[in-house]
Amino acid sequence: MQLLKLVESEIQMDAPLPWNVRNHDCTLLLARGHVISSETQMQALLERGMYVDLEEKRAVEALASPKPAPTKSIYVHWTDAIDTLESLLHNLPDAPDFLAKIDALAQELITLAELDADIAIFMAVRQDQARHLRYGFSHSVYTALLTILMAQRMEWTTANIRLVTLAALTMNASIADLQGQMASQDYPMLDRQRVQLRAHPFDSAALLAQAGITDTQWLNAVRQHHEQANGKGYPTGTTQISELAQMLRMADVFMARISPRVIRPPMSVQDAARQMFRDDKGGAMSSAIIKVLGIYPPGNLVKLASGELGVVMRRGAEARTPLVAAVTDAQGRSVTTTLHRNTAEPAFAITGPATNDKNLLARVPPERLYGYAQRVPSGPDPSTHRRDGSTHDG
Repeated sequence: MQLLKLVESEIQMDAPLPWNVRNHDCTLLLARGHVISSETQMQALLERGMYVDLEEKRAVEALASPKPAPTKSIYVHWTDAIDTLESLLHNLPDAPDFLAKIDALAQELITLAELDADIAIFMAVRQDQARHLRYGFSHSVYTALLTILMAQRMEWTTANIRLVTLAALTMNASIADLQGQMASQDYPMLDRQRVQLRAHPFDSAALLAQAGITDTQWLNAVRQHHEQANGKGYPTGTTQISELAQMLRMADVFMARISPRVIRPPMSVQDAARQMFRDDKGGAMSSAIIKVLGIYPPGNLVKLASGELGVVMRRGAEARTPLVAAVTDAQGRSVTTTLHRNTAEPAFAITGPATNDKNLLARVPPERLYGYAQRVPSGPDPSTHRRDGSTHDG
């Protein structure tokens, strides 16, 4: 036993002792819980010498010290972002400190995308198909992610990346709940729903203005995010559209096409990209989507030359050669051990996208592919654990 001499400041009058008090030869003087209630007794004990077992004192201090905040995985940070957005939009236009809170959320998404863009894309591509009612909020979060990656690819300024992220998060503020209802219904859009949809760009901007948003670029991007350069957009049919609004519409439409609905399956990433590229006539923004996602983005289910099915984990040096995790054997049977396949090798080359198998994909959570160690202690820090994940133009 190693003894440590106590000083007066370590002993509290009229309070139970947190440890046993001993004399210099380890003899017990006062048991834990004893109360020293007089100054005379205190002085007598101090003169005699009071000691405590060092290990016992350290154990008591460890119990009394505040526990560190539990760490969250990067996957939880993405799902928490959806919860945060839902809470903020539900309180509009009277949400307290809305600008500060929505700006903090936008900055968190930017940081999460920088922390690991491949995991971010995986979360967007592999959206939870059982949560249609929350589609309005998840769609805005993942559209914001895509605009971040596009804007970074196009070397936009930090200020404009922030603005387009904010616009993406708030573009559907007036219809987020309606979007969830429509994603979960098994019948076509109703006339009253169509009226709400046509009006939502201006309605959403009005809610933001009432909440104290005065940035004209942000508000105009929300008002114009369904307008088209050929005048066939809505709600006004204008052909004078800001660059922010153009990017917002491109990302919005792309994410909508690859997202599941009860009434229809999602479009494949490859078909959505081809259609977007054709509609944009090979413009810079549709090209940016293809370049940041690759031909086979993380989360995509693909067929390999080996006969295996795999889920794309990370984009590769070339757009057609990502890193894939095999989730079946060559006979199509599920495997419990996930094997990484380098698709640049001919034996494991991708032969094409596979039809999404809900049952198979349900057994492939991100933790299985990326591990449980993807932790973000108190807030994402891009200076550590960063994975660039950029692709070449091939």
